[in-house]
Amino acid sequence: MSLDWYQCKKCETLLKNTASPRSNGCPSGGQHDWNRLGEVGNTDYLCKKCSTHIQTDKSPRSNGCLKGGQHDWKRL
Repeated sequence: MSLDWYQCKKCETLLKNTASPRSNGCPSGGQHDWNRLGEVGNTDYLCKKCSTHIQTDKSPRSNGCLKGGQHDWKRL
C-alpha cells in the first residue's frame, strides 16, 4: 500500500494516509473535504498560492487549492 498526501479543502489539515481519511470532525464545521495530492516521496514541492508544502516523487495533483482554483506547484 502506498502512503499518500491528503489535504482538507475546508480546514487546511494536511496528513499522510494509505486511504482517504475519515471525514467527520472537521474543525471548520461538518465534514472534511479531502483532496488527494499525491504519493509521499522525497522531492519537496510548495504551492505558490496557498503555501502547502509536501514531498512527492511525481508532480503533485493541482486541483483543489485552498486559495481557489488550481495549485501552482514549485519544485524546491
